[in-house]
Amino acid sequence: MIQSQRVDASTLNEEIINSVAVLENSDPVELPPLFDAVDPDALEAIFAKGRSGSVTFSYAGYTITIEFDETPTITVEP
Repeated sequence: MIQSQRVDASTLNEEIINSVAVLENSDPVELPPLFDAVDPDALEAIFAKGRSGSVTFSYAGYTITIEFDETPTITVEP
């Protein structure tokens, strides 16, 4: 499991991909496109507005949970 503390909304998608790549011990470009699992632009738009809540989805065999209040926190679990 990887938990990223308080990431910036503009780097949210990169952080998800990089976290999964670390767990997979692979290059991020070898992973499937994030947009196959979720709309990356929509994620950034939600979190950029400073809303609170959470989103959970599956990506590359992992469960991605993003909890957000003022800034997002990402948890990646197998």
